[in-house]
Amino acid sequence: MNNSDDEIENINTKSSFDFDECYDLTTQDCSVQDGVSLYTHENDIDVIDCTVIPHIDLRDILDDVSALELDDIEDMQQGISSYNDVAHWAFALLNQSATGARLLKNAAHFDWAVAFETLDELGWTLDNEDYIASINKAQIKAESLGRSPFFLNTILSDIIRAQRDIWLEEKCEIDYTDHHPETVLKVERMRAADIESVLIQVAWELRSIGYASLWRHLLGADIGDMAILFSRFMERDPASLFDGSALLVAFKQWYADEDRMNVIDRVALEICDDILLSATENKRVFKQKTLSDKTLQEFFALPEGRVYLAPIMQEILRSPYFAAMHDAINEAHLYHILRDLEVCYVGNVPFRDPVLADKIFPDYTKILK
Repeated sequence: MNNSDDEIENINTKSSFDFDECYDLTTQDCSVQDGVSLYTHENDIDVIDCTVIPHIDLRDILDDVSALELDDIEDMQQGISSYNDVAHWAFALLNQSATGARLLKNAAHFDWAVAFETLDELGWTLDNEDYIASINKAQIKAESLGRSPFFLNTILSDIIRAQRDIWLEEKCEIDYTDHHPETVLKVERMRAADIESVLIQVAWELRSIGYASLWRHLLGADIGDMAILFSRFMERDPASLFDGSALLVAFKQWYADEDRMNVIDRVALEICDDILLSATENKRVFKQKTLSDKTLQEFFALPEGRVYLAPIMQEILRSPYFAAMHDAINEAHLYHILRDLEVCYVGNVPFRDPVLADKIFPDYTKILK
């Protein structure tokens, strides 16, 4: 899709700060929460600390939008002039969904904030240290979003995805270093399928109260097949929204697209590489701890507590439909990781026989014992 020149921001140091109300650089006492940190140079020159990500606290946004109705939110959309307005509009709309409201309250409870940045090939990222969810603004001016339902719903979709991702992050019950790399791949696939499925459910709930724009947007997106199956199941059995069966159908459909799985597999394999690189010689990673069905069911439970994956959990862990790898490069990458796990590195020298490594480098191997 081509964008007009007035919809594309000039790439310079000023264009990255879009929150008009949050970035008054003439203010001397500007807190980190306001977006940038100012300090005075010895020559009395205000210096901007560009390492601070401009953001807005979700707790503050929730307080501002909790009493708004759908008509008020639609009026807000027409008056969007900054990314501060975008954030309030998006979370006011998300708060109208039963599932979305629970996700938002969870993120606000843990003091998460939202920021808008230009991200390369990513819709959103989570900074777990500073509790900031960064949403890709794709260099588009906030003033243009009010006239572009496509980009506005793209940002809204990524905000919803980020909220579900935050929910899963706060569970913190699965340590990948305790499990086999193949388990990492399975969990990352489940995570991606779950996030997209929850997005579809939130869009359906918003459609039910009168905001159908996001639902139409998803029908034309790369998860349109999931949305179509979800809607067909809902038409046959409206109660499936409440027992999780419609969501389960969308979840299973995510695995029908090999491209979706290949992309997530690459992400999972990069996670495994990072774990291997961060491990020291006296630390063993990727243990053979078994990940129980109950743990996974509770990890991917919905905000209201419904364990919607319980009926197919055994199938997810064992069926080739959920576990098979379809990309030869990803498969070779996995084999390299498994090979590295079989090798004992001592003094940066690989050994398949730890006894031989002990004979050649006895001082190094003492710490491994």
